Amino acid sequence: MHLRRLRAGCLELQDAVHRACLSLFIIVVTLVMYRHFWQDGYDTNKCDALLTHGRWLDALDPYHSVTGYQNWQPAGCMMHEYNARDVTTCLNSRRVVFIGDSVTRQIFWAFASKLNVRESGDKHSSISVDAHGLKIEFVWDPYLNTSSLYREITAASRSGSRDSQVDTAAILLMGGGLWNARYLDEASYQRFESSIGEITRVLQNVRRPRMPLGKSGQSSEGVDDLAVIAPIQVPHYDALSPERARTITPARVKPIFQHLQHLSVRQNITVAWSFAHMTWHEPSAYHQDGLHINGAVAGEMADVLLNARCNVVLRQSNAKGYPMDKTCCNRYQRPNWTQCVILILSLGVLPAFILITFKDAKRFNSLPSRKVTRAITVLALAICYCYYADRTQLFNKAQKQYSFTEFMWLCIATLVLGALSIRRSAPAPLRKNSGCSIQKVQDQPFLSRYQTDEWKGWMQFIILIYHYTGASRTLWIYETVRLLVASYIFMTGFGHTVFFYKRSNYSFRRSAAVLIRLNMLSCLLPYVMKTDYLFYYFAPLISFWYLVIYLTMAVGHSRNRSRAFLIAKITISAILTTALIRVPGIFETLFRGLEKFFNIHWNVTEWRFRLQLDSFIVYTGMLCGICFVNLMDAVNVETPEDSALDRLVRQSSWLFRFVWLAMAAVTPPIVYLFARRASDKYAYNAWVPYISTAPILAYVIFRNISRYTRNFHSSTFAWMGRHSLETFTLQFHIWLAADTKGLLALGVFEGIVGGGRGGRRVDLAVLTTIFLWVCWHVAAATQTLTNWIIDPSDGMQHVELEDGVTGVEEGLPIMKSKEDARGVFQTGRAADGVGIGVIRSARKIKRHVAESLGVRIGIILGVMWLLNMTCY
Repeated sequence: MHLRRLRAGCLELQDAVHRACLSLFIIVVTLVMYRHFWQDGYDTNKCDALLTHGRWLDALDPYHSVTGYQNWQPAGCMMHEYNARDVTTCLNSRRVVFIGDSVTRQIFWAFASKLNVRESGDKHSSISVDAHGLKIEFVWDPYLNTSSLYREITAASRSGSRDSQVDTAAILLMGGGLWNARYLDEASYQRFESSIGEITRVLQNVRRPRMPLGKSGQSSEGVDDLAVIAPIQVPHYDALSPERARTITPARVKPIFQHLQHLSVRQNITVAWSFAHMTWHEPSAYHQDGLHINGAVAGEMADVLLNARCNVVLRQSNAKGYPMDKTCCNRYQRPNWTQCVILILSLGVLPAFILITFKDAKRFNSLPSRKVTRAITVLALAICYCYYADRTQLFNKAQKQYSFTEFMWLCIATLVLGALSIRRSAPAPLRKNSGCSIQKVQDQPFLSRYQTDEWKGWMQFIILIYHYTGASRTLWIYETVRLLVASYIFMTGFGHTVFFYKRSNYSFRRSAAVLIRLNMLSCLLPYVMKTDYLFYYFAPLISFWYLVIYLTMAVGHSRNRSRAFLIAKITISAILTTALIRVPGIFETLFRGLEKFFNIHWNVTEWRFRLQLDSFIVYTGMLCGICFVNLMDAVNVETPEDSALDRLVRQSSWLFRFVWLAMAAVTPPIVYLFARRASDKYAYNAWVPYISTAPILAYVIFRNISRYTRNFHSSTFAWMGRHSLETFTLQFHIWLAADTKGLLALGVFEGIVGGGRGGRRVDLAVLTTIFLWVCWHVAAATQTLTNWIIDPSDGMQHVELEDGVTGVEEGLPIMKSKEDARGVFQTGRAADGVGIGVIRSARKIKRHVAESLGVRIGIILGVMWLLNMTCY
């Protein structure tokens, strides 16, 4: 009775959590759609957001000595940091012209530095630089009234004509006004008004930055050339020299600034107001003279211009199509026919079908059951969520900003959450003795399921924090995360080896179930997100090592109880697999065959790198699994309450126990010393295959050293571990963004909660909640669909006598029914007339598919081949 009440309470709690998260998701989607279609409807491609709004993610304190101002965050999009290759790819022998004062000259030199050109020449003169086939010009014109300026803007106004042969500038930046304030006394405003009035009169004929797209979703005419006015650089008045401070005053600068504001609204000219935001209330953004800006800020200004002009070009030149990390002033590709079909089925057909099925199941008794239909719908909706979150401008995209303080606080919060949920690993069973009920504690085995789930869970939390904060730039954090990934491979080797060794089950059915469960998400997402299978590298990595373990244990499995034979077989497997990974030519030939016959384009260099990092740890897991089974078999457990591990420790000599503990205590310092020898990631990557074994074994020893460490676990971490596959894969698109290069953002809380930083924290809390909720239900859905593919008779349409569990697991309301269950292949009466032969043939095909797992797998692979050949 107590267990029944406990179970009912858990189900009620799960249902309450599900309904709360569903309500939160609906609210969030509503707010995001309102923001996108109403507030940002005029700027769906984030061009104006790039040029007019933003904030520093790494702004410095005025007394801070560390270089900052490297990460400018436009409003709602991600800005790309351009290099020489990107610039030449975009501009392709075009001209770039900067006209104005000394601040404009700083932006000119920041632009030129991206092409590896060093600053030189007279400050108050025009400069021309040729680099990488591009011509970059600076025209010294602080009053914005020279003939060179009028020649450039006149050419820009004619560039829209198709028959125009004028050599226009791909990027034209004009900026001035400070010299008016300093040298023209009371006439400063009138002279600026006259000069800028003539410029705006001509610039009204120049189109604002946009992307004229054709039917294919690609640019049919390229992108428009960019003509931009820089606002007057408001100085840091407190730092000005006395001579400058006498004339450059707020009374002279402010009218010029406000005049540009009025013109940008009334005349619809493009003014880079983001330049002003970069220095507003940021004293550290200026040089000591208070007038000029530092080089980092000038570099970000140059990147703003390049992002406005070049992001579309770089997207078109990206052969892979991902990562889509340049979201400012850009437009995502329109969905192809495969994506359209999936979206229509997922958002329209499947929900309508499931509602009809629930109302009258008798009419659909030959179709999948309610449970399977719900699972398909949950998985389809989750994939659609991935698409709209990371392949449209519906959700905002934010740049990552590493902060050691943020990283540590998130890790500490996760640790506290896990510590507060520590529970006994198994309920205490009741055992009768002399007529009394005596409670006996059941000991957990070595590396029990509770332990491995907990282990996966806390590691997954750290990996998520690592990806969210962009902590890969810190070497010791990167080194730690590499060991965590190796730990997953170790558990793969240990778990599957123990299974094969103890049960000798090498059936196709079992292997198919493992591989389908592992790869369902990673195989479906590429068709919707236009990525590839290896992009979601965790599932391919685990699948590869599973096949290695399977082949190693399956060959000559009848002799596996011979330790010498088994160790020799594992040694040979390690040698052959290492040769396969490290010898050039094998993977290249295989991948060329995949490209030719299956239209699969995989990066062989990246795949080899992933395999090399963990090329030996799987064999450590296999050997540990074999040793564990043999040692447990050698221990004679006399009483049920006696622990096999405790008995093993008691029967071991004191020397063995001392060596065991000493190894666990000494290995972390040794690994630390090896890691310290690595000067960078590349040096450490060469060491990690050889040193990852020691810390992992040390953790395993300490975790199983006594009953107390074995029999307690963190339920929060264990829950996370059971969904680690889904959290690792889905984080790419619905928690992170831009294919992991950025962060997903809502864009609705910045002005409500503590400005930009407060809005970022609220986004983290809300989107993490939704992310974990989606992973929870997708995990249940993929498990249900895997079982259905392996055994269709378990999922044919019949009115199920549900016990209240299924609906909660699949994430949909529980549907009760009092109808009796039907037969598995009941199809009703055949129609009279000529259609009876067709129906009989369909029944035979259906029966054959339902009875043959190989046929079902063949159909799935055939569909994937067809999609590969037609939609890429």
